[in-house]
Order: sequence, then C-alpha cells, then structure tokens
Amino acid sequence: MKHIILALLLIFSISSNASENTAYLDAPYKNLVHPIESKSNFKSLSKSDFLEMQAIMTPIKSQGSRGTCSIFSAIAMLESMLLMNYNFDKETLDLSEEWLEYLIMRNRNSDGSNSWSNFNAIRKYGTPSESTLNYIGQTWEESFLNPLATERCGDLVGGLKTSCLLGHRNPRLLNASNEQLLEEGSSLYDPEFLEARSEAFQFRDSYINFSSTNYTVYYTADVKRYLSKGYPLTLGIEFFYGAWNHNKATEFGIGRETTNWNQGIVGYPERNSVDYKVSKENGAGHSILIVGYDDDKIVTTNIKMQDGSTKTFTYKGVYYFKNSWGKGGFGRDFEIKGENFDGYGMITQKHAHEHGSFYRMPLR
Repeated sequence: MKHIILALLLIFSISSNASENTAYLDAPYKNLVHPIESKSNFKSLSKSDFLEMQAIMTPIKSQGSRGTCSIFSAIAMLESMLLMNYNFDKETLDLSEEWLEYLIMRNRNSDGSNSWSNFNAIRKYGTPSESTLNYIGQTWEESFLNPLATERCGDLVGGLKTSCLLGHRNPRLLNASNEQLLEEGSSLYDPEFLEARSEAFQFRDSYINFSSTNYTVYYTADVKRYLSKGYPLTLGIEFFYGAWNHNKATEFGIGRETTNWNQGIVGYPERNSVDYKVSKENGAGHSILIVGYDDDKIVTTNIKMQDGSTKTFTYKGVYYFKNSWGKGGFGRDFEIKGENFDGYGMITQKHAHEHGSFYRMPLR
C-alpha cells in the first residue's frame, strides 16, 4: 500500500464569521495519511442506517476558538462506544474534552493532535466527566493572558509555559502526588485537578478496555462494514476551505456556497481549482466522527477553477458525520428523511478517500 506524507505546514487557527458558529480547525496533520483502498470482493448494502447510528450519539458540542477538533471527535467516539456497550443515558453522558486536551498538550509546544495519540491517552489515563473538568473554549496566548491563564501558567517559563497555555494547566500536575496537589501555597496546588485525575483513573479501570492498539482502517470495505454494523469511525482529513464552504474561502478568493455550508455539504477539491491551490498553501486539518454512508447520494458543487472559469461537478457517494462546531451554523439545515440534525454534515467519499484517514476505537 502506498502512503503519502503531508508536508509540514505552519500551524494556525481559523474562525468563521461572527454571524456563524465558531469553526476552528486543527493544525495540519503531521502523521501519515493512508489513502483508502478498495477490496473488489466487498459486497454490502449501498448505505448504512444513519438514524440508528444517530441514536447512540450524544448532543452536538462546540470546540470554541481552540484547534481541538480531533479531541472532540475522539470523545464523541468514546461516548458513542460507551452508549453501545454500557447502560449510559445519552442525554447526560458528557465526558471531558478539557482533560484529553491537557493530556495531549502537556508534552507539546504546538497545537493539534490525531486519533492515534488521543485514543492512546484515553486508554492510559481514562477521562473524567465534563462537570468535573469543564471545557474552556478559549485559546490562551502569552501576549494576552486572562486572569485564570495568569494564575495557572504565569509563573512558568519556556516550553512548560507554552504547554500550559495550550492545555490550560501546568504539565507537571499529572505526575504530582496527592499531597502536592492539596498543599496550599504549593506551585502544584490544584484540588480540582486531583478530583479530575482520580475520577479519570476510576473511569478507566471501570470502562476503558481496548482489545487492540491498531486503530487505522485501511480499506473502503472495512470502513463501510464497520458503519453498516453501527460502529462510528473518526476521520482525520486535510482541510480545503472551498470544499467546506468555510468563510475563509471568501477571504482567499476561492468562492463559497452558503447553501451547502448550511446543509452541511462538503464537496471535493478538484486538482485545477483555486481551492486546491490556495488551501494547500494555507494548510490546516480537521477531524470528524463518521456516523454513516450512502453510496447513492448525489452532491453537486460549483467550483472556481484556476483559469478563472466556474464549473459544476457532481459526485456520487457520501459519508455522514458529526461535527464539533456547535449548532446554528455549519449543518444547521442538514436533513435525513425530512428530519433536521443541526451540526451534522456529509462529505463526498471521493474527498474522504483521497485526503483522509479512518480510525476505529476497539473498546470492548
């Protein structure tokens, strides 16, 4: 199997217009991307049951102004797997993205993650509930510290401070003793973190049991087989502003279809399009939770080409997904069988296969 490596690109965050929900992206993916391949002997239904899968989805969340999309897709995956395997209530099961982002960022000096790292962190450290460790949807920057950021990170220097700003807590807390975390006046004093850590470890011991650490799904046949059986998958994908109809597409002169944005339709970056050229020059990544597919669904897009013309393209076959940009913006008019699922979307299979990687969570 051939593998391609995404170029190392500058890391930055991207937001939508103020009138839309915040749509922040992750850093460009630095891990290997595995182009999906097909097995000719695959015989399957032409589509999975989206409504059945959606029944095990917790409510749509928003990552706010942080590049934490892969964190949200991982937690969304974990929540859905727990709903499948245990008797949780989908309206109240709410696990902490803040905890997972802290785990990932405590040894890093730049934002962005991937499903492999996220799943391994969940397997090793578990997770507390959202109510125990609330998500903060704000990016902390050294040049503009708010009071909480100053309190938690202000006394740190160098890489430790950078990691603290990214993860919103001192990286040393994870390995601190209970006594250090409870000692008032100590630089590691943080009883809230101790409660979260204790709950996370207990949750891990009770519910987190992986049958494997092999997460990548390489073949189209296997992707659709998992989805047909009701198992969601994460998709890490290179981001193309025009294909997503992101507001940055207008700023970059790519062109944008707001109707497709509202309907949650993600097209395909044609090789000779402005989108393909400009998005490659302004690289970013995104991660979503795949919750179904339909081989017969038709998607039509109008794409601005590099020669100045606008062409209409039609694509057959989509994957349905749960996003992490909240409600009321992207996907606000997304519908299946006449029922609205605000915050969900669909991406052309051609785009997903050529520019993304699929991952499973082997939770027993």
